[in-house]
Formats: sequence, structure tokens, C-alpha cells
Amino acid sequence: MYQLLYLLRDVIQLRRGPQDAPHSPGLLVALCAASLVLQLAIARLLKVEGETLGAGILALAFNLGLLYLLLSVRKLSNRFVQAAFTLLGVAIVFQLLSLPIVIWKLIVDAHVLRHSLDLPFLSGLVIAVCWIIAELILGAALGGGAPAAT
Repeated sequence: MYQLLYLLRDVIQLRRGPQDAPHSPGLLVALCAASLVLQLAIARLLKVEGETLGAGILALAFNLGLLYLLLSVRKLSNRFVQAAFTLLGVAIVFQLLSLPIVIWKLIVDAHVLRHSLDLPFLSGLVIAVCWIIAELILGAALGGGAPAAT
């Protein structure tokens, strides 16, 4: 397990490549499942409404399908398992790394609102969370993502 984490760390640092990943279809399936579970957990944490599982499966199928197509065009489809494992693994690492940044942004927004509105921090935090939810609702109503106003 640690070897896989070290591999992903080295790929992120551009020290190794997908050719160093194990050729294990079972491990790739497990990573696909882990990716979907993480996406669902993040969607639940952010209170995203809608068919998140279906959207996650569709996005996963699109990305893996496009990767397979590109490799096939170059007659390198034998590299699919390792390339897919590496791309998915790196995506999961970046998703996990982005969570603290999202939480920090929420805390900073609460801090700004607290001082701007002369309120206790908890009130600023509640307003910041409501603001994010309102952005998500507006984005869903407009048929796209949330506006990037804040």
C-alpha cells in the first residue's frame, strides 16, 4: 500500500511515470470505486443535489474511454491499466489535497463576513455556508456550475 502512495507522490513530483505502476485490473477497479466514493462524499459534504452517482459514473466512463481511445489510436492500448490507475490515483490525491483549501476558504470568508458585519465568528460562518449553498442553487438553476463570485 505504501509503495502505491510513494508511486503517486513521485508521479505528482514528476519523478516517475505510469510505466512504474502495477498492471493490475483488480486494483484499477478498486481505485475506480474509491474515486466514486470520494466524489459522493464530497458531494454530500457540499450538499450537492442531483444524481451525483450517475454523474460520477458518466465522468469516469468518459475519462477512461477517452484515455483508451487515445492509447488505441497510438496502438498502445496495453498501457491502459497503468495509465488509468495513475491518472485516477493522482486525481484522488488532488481531490483530497483540495479539501483543506476549501475548508480554509470557508473559514476566511467567515472571518471577512464577521468583521464586515460586526458579528460573532459563528454567525459569519453560518452566513458563509448559506452563501455557498445559495451559489450552488443558483448554479443548478442556471444549468451549470456555481458562479465564481466568491
